[in-house]
Amino acid sequence: MARTYLGHVLPDRLADKIDPTCTALLIVDMQNDFAHDDGHCAKAFGKSMVTGFQGVVAPIARLAAAARTAGVPVLYCRVAQEPDGSLASPVWLADNLRYGFEPLHCMRGTWGWEIVDELTPQPGDAVFEKTRRSAFVGTPLENLLRSRGIRGIVATGIAGTGCVESTVRDAIERDFFTIVVADCVANNNTELTAACEPAFRAILAPQDWTTSEQVIAIWSGTGTGTG
Repeated sequence: MARTYLGHVLPDRLADKIDPTCTALLIVDMQNDFAHDDGHCAKAFGKSMVTGFQGVVAPIARLAAAARTAGVPVLYCRVAQEPDGSLASPVWLADNLRYGFEPLHCMRGTWGWEIVDELTPQPGDAVFEKTRRSAFVGTPLENLLRSRGIRGIVATGIAGTGCVESTVRDAIERDFFTIVVADCVANNNTELTAACEPAFRAILAPQDWTTSEQVIAIWSGTGTGTG
């Protein structure tokens, strides 16, 4: 079902926005330094710092498996830094330090830079690096999407009100239908993760803040996607 307005077709159903033939699943920053007990965040701030991040690993894994089965491209972005600061900037460093977060994480080529084992990219998946919050800034993401005829993005990952939100806003500005999966985005803990919802509801259509269960049902052909 869709409306036509000023000559443009506007899909109203979630199922139309995440049609497997023109949708990609984007997994943001699910790296050891952020989400593993032995990673930078847990060591620097304690394991409570990463409990929220760890909570979305299993739902994202299920969603990624469903995407591959449905023929939906799975794209991973990950933060990359260099020890000499050559990929950083005064603004990037100052902003990290402002939050008490020393930017020594995700050094390129290290274990901490790798995707967590539970979400290891599979053959056919695309993995690319980013050096700022948004997965669109200075990356090949837009070209990857355009070259595959993608018009919709299902966004997942961490941190919800950081890199995911920045990416979602940029995706919308680039004219991609953008869906956020509520149980597949997180901040550091339960309370901070709950803060994601009003932020995303403010920028998304109501049906575009959804659940992995709903997306999987649509991709598997068992859901109507009317919401």
